[in-house]
Amino acid sequence: MIWFPVTIESQTEKFIFYTVTYIIFFTVATVSYIPYAALSAEMTKDFSERNKLNSARLMFSFVATLLGGLLAQPIIDHFNGSAHGFRSILKHGNFFKMKPKKKSTQSFIKNFLSLFQNKSCRIHIVMYVCSFDALDIFMSFVLFYIVDYLNKGSIFVIAQGSLLITMMSVLPLHSYFINRKGHKPVYITALSIFILAILLMGLHTPTSGSVWVILNMVLMGIGISANNLIPHQLLPFISDIDLVMSGKQRAGTYSAAMTLSRKLFLGLIIMPTIGIGLSRMGYKNPVPSILTQSQFAEAEALCKNTATPFSEIEKYYTLYEDGNLHLKYIRKDTDGIIKKVYKKHKNTASTEVVSFFENAVSFTEIPVNIFDYFIVPSFHTGDFTQADNKFLVVSSYEKDGSLYKKTVPSAFYTKSDLYDLKALLDTIDFKYSGIGQVQKPQQKQETLNKIRLLFIVLPVCILLIGILFASQFKVTPENHQIILNEIKRLESGGKKEDADAKTKAVCELLIGQKEIF
Repeated sequence: MIWFPVTIESQTEKFIFYTVTYIIFFTVATVSYIPYAALSAEMTKDFSERNKLNSARLMFSFVATLLGGLLAQPIIDHFNGSAHGFRSILKHGNFFKMKPKKKSTQSFIKNFLSLFQNKSCRIHIVMYVCSFDALDIFMSFVLFYIVDYLNKGSIFVIAQGSLLITMMSVLPLHSYFINRKGHKPVYITALSIFILAILLMGLHTPTSGSVWVILNMVLMGIGISANNLIPHQLLPFISDIDLVMSGKQRAGTYSAAMTLSRKLFLGLIIMPTIGIGLSRMGYKNPVPSILTQSQFAEAEALCKNTATPFSEIEKYYTLYEDGNLHLKYIRKDTDGIIKKVYKKHKNTASTEVVSFFENAVSFTEIPVNIFDYFIVPSFHTGDFTQADNKFLVVSSYEKDGSLYKKTVPSAFYTKSDLYDLKALLDTIDFKYSGIGQVQKPQQKQETLNKIRLLFIVLPVCILLIGILFASQFKVTPENHQIILNEIKRLESGGKKEDADAKTKAVCELLIGQKEIF
């Protein structure tokens, strides 16, 4: 359902459709993820083996994320951005079947809340929430920061790829140090590196070299890798401590508590803060690149209701062959559009056309015969995406004798003009996003400076809280082994009150209660 491009024009109905779809999707995803994240607690009790299992699991996760990022857009582009491109991605999805466990007779709420009696659990969940919500904030803002503030949209995919590759590459190194030093020092070091990388990121300007931005993302990847890894590695160890406290194996319940805590904090605090923050800063959302005639007519009606001159909006769009209104703004590389046309129709092209394209380095000049009788007729204007591509190509060339020469369309608008268009659309409370890809306006410098500040301050503050709580985390390889020995003794029929003084001291230190013995 997520990949199904609905034809609903009403923004309210479209919002309801996708809201329900996302709720269903993330509910199913969470149901499968919670037991999956808890598996390592069931598979082995060995400190090193658990760390290796979670490192391997996260490695595959990073690989899948990288492949998803690299392959999704080419698949979509292969189908010219059509619905077939999005639906073809869905075909690669998989579902898991799980064997049901015996249902607990204890109250779910009582069972769930009892987890937080464990001091190590409380600290661990704060570490987890701080790690991932700082990452969520960073990933939410990095697009605005690189594309809008630094004006380096061309390197965004490379920067993301560098981040993910680094995260994968250093996983074995983090695992090595964790097995020798424990989780706490590696976690604090990783978050410190993350903070340093964010602070360095804040020093870049639009004139900074792209290489430095990419290297900064590499440094960030070193910190984020352990930032992702350690909270998941700790889950089975916290489960062992709980087993001593409650006498039950509740790794799945701990996994659910982690997921719920993160989603609550993200949904109730982080995302509203980002949304309200961007709105207060004067950030303008993208403008529609293609509007239907009915949507355009509604804009005209809204202009009348608000006494706004419709001509001020109308001038940005032109009615084209497909019967839709197209934004007069060069939003795509016309050379790239023309190359795709040739690639698609190469087998039916004449010798003259093949010779021209095989020898052309760029398309600043195109012979009239090739432009009028090969390129232009190749667009199927029944498809609004192809109609838009044709509109951009035809508008970008002027006939000069036997050639079409590339030019800057005089009637077209700039990225900074789109800011004024968005301001007008906001004035009339126009809710439609159109039927094509939306276009980002050039933000005001004051807004960009505030985005830069928020990009730095929010994640750094959350990471500092994570470091503060991590400093109180007491689980080490040595005292975990004491916990394991106590579990074996209890499973063999021993009683809690018969535990030796050292074991009692460790359990009280990790659980935060004396009453368990």
